[in-house]
Amino acid sequence: MKLTSKLYYYPETGFTSNSYIVEDGIRILVDPGHYNHLRDLIELMSEDGFSLSDIDWIIVTHAHVDHCGAVYDIQRKHNIKVAMHEAEKQYMFEQASYFHRLLGEHMPLFTVNHWFKGDKCAGIGDLGLIILHTPGHTPGSISIYSPKKKYLISGDLVFQGGVGRTDLGGSSEMLKRSIELVSQLDIEMLLPGHGPLVVGKNEVKRNFRFVKEFIEYFV
Repeated sequence: MKLTSKLYYYPETGFTSNSYIVEDGIRILVDPGHYNHLRDLIELMSEDGFSLSDIDWIIVTHAHVDHCGAVYDIQRKHNIKVAMHEAEKQYMFEQASYFHRLLGEHMPLFTVNHWFKGDKCAGIGDLGLIILHTPGHTPGSISIYSPKKKYLISGDLVFQGGVGRTDLGGSSEMLKRSIELVSQLDIEMLLPGHGPLVVGKNEVKRNFRFVKEFIEYFV
């Protein structure tokens, strides 16, 4: 689904995540989701004229299987480069073991070609994107901000009417600080990892006010 020029949205279809494509010379796929729902994503992308072979980079907002479980198969078949935050490096290995132990579910580890560093850095390519380190849901969670287009891809940091859980190796205090950080940005579209989008500057501000007021109930 085309949201704006050069920005596409693919809603979750079960135990997976929302996915996004950003393009401007290169094409970046954000959070391809769970491997059991990869076919759904491929079908949704095809409606906009995309195939996985058109993707130049994958950015993973955090290392949970519902966001990155499909990366291994995509990378193996299409040799696509992957980027995520360096603070997620150890957590990625821990999560692969955790999901296998708890659910009997295998999360194959993929190759990360670029590690984002620091609290704020440039994104991949010349897309004008800013990568923000927004820990709390996981240690190396990131949000992707476009100051020009005024959208924020928030991963599982914040949703419409809710915030990410912190009981899988996260931190409620870090989550609160990260939400406070992104709430100060000029945002007209909040693009979360799950659930509906929040569209319109006033709606985004209202949503931040709500989650900050009731965050103790969420975490």
